[in-house]
Amino acid sequence: MGARGAGRAVAVLGGVVLAVGLPASAASGSRMPLLPVEEAYETVVEGSDVTLLDPVTFEQRTGVDVSVEVRVHDDAEAGQVDDDTAVRVSETTARTAEGTLLSTTTTTACLDRRTREAVDCPVEAVDGRRVDVRGLTLAFPPGAAAQDRMMWDDTAEASFPVRLLGTERFHGLEVQRFEHRVPEQVLRAVTVPGLLVGSPEATAPADVLYGTTRFLLVEPVSGVVVASEDIRLTRLRGADGTPGAVLLGGAFASSEESDADAVARARAAIGQQDGADGVLSWAAAGTGVALLGLGGLLVARGRALPAGQVPGGALGHPVPVS
Repeated sequence: MGARGAGRAVAVLGGVVLAVGLPASAASGSRMPLLPVEEAYETVVEGSDVTLLDPVTFEQRTGVDVSVEVRVHDDAEAGQVDDDTAVRVSETTARTAEGTLLSTTTTTACLDRRTREAVDCPVEAVDGRRVDVRGLTLAFPPGAAAQDRMMWDDTAEASFPVRLLGTERFHGLEVQRFEHRVPEQVLRAVTVPGLLVGSPEATAPADVLYGTTRFLLVEPVSGVVVASEDIRLTRLRGADGTPGAVLLGGAFASSEESDADAVARARAAIGQQDGADGVLSWAAAGTGVALLGLGGLLVARGRALPAGQVPGGALGHPVPVS
């Protein structure tokens, strides 16, 4: 092959790198980034007009301020189940503004580091009981196509559909709004003071019913939930169907501080992905341009050679053609 032929081939290769390499590098950079093995943050949701059953006096109270703190961290002792899985612990604590403890829940889940979906592992549990955690738990898969998914609910200990409602702006970010609805259902059977379910008896059997409608704002590039609203109701029902006391009911929303922290985490994740995309794109562009340049030089050199000679001798001197 002559110099011009070789040059044309190299130039074509450079064009292919630019045409194919740049989109490929962008696609590679936009693939779901791995969930960090070590991560810790806290989210607070607040309710200002909550109805509840006082756990000390057993009196029904209304208009109570309640905060729910959710602390998320990795399980240092369990560590990674494997390179593709991370262990996350979420500790949820509900208190009144006066400091009265209402409830605590600890959920341990093993998450696929790419999809953020819960997967089987030996340590998954709720309050120390082995539970098969399923669906999304703390975050959405970053960069994934917008679609309905399944999401875990700690109280019901089951996963339910989380449906995409649309997009909107939040703190300067383009976010997706999802609805996660848990239909009212029986959590367990209990025995309670009769007066809580309208019974004249000292104690009476009852069911604990629970349901909630949750709205989530998700930044899609990072998968971070940047804000949430929750309308929940946990109540008693007598064995004969009589409505009983409300254990906890009201509307809750993530605090401004929690929203600001989540937005900052989302922006940081977006920046990291943009940086990775940029490095890959520059590498592909540099390789393509270099090949195009080399091809051009070879073509020009081939044109400059005397007739009957091709390049290739020692030190690049022309070699006569026999």
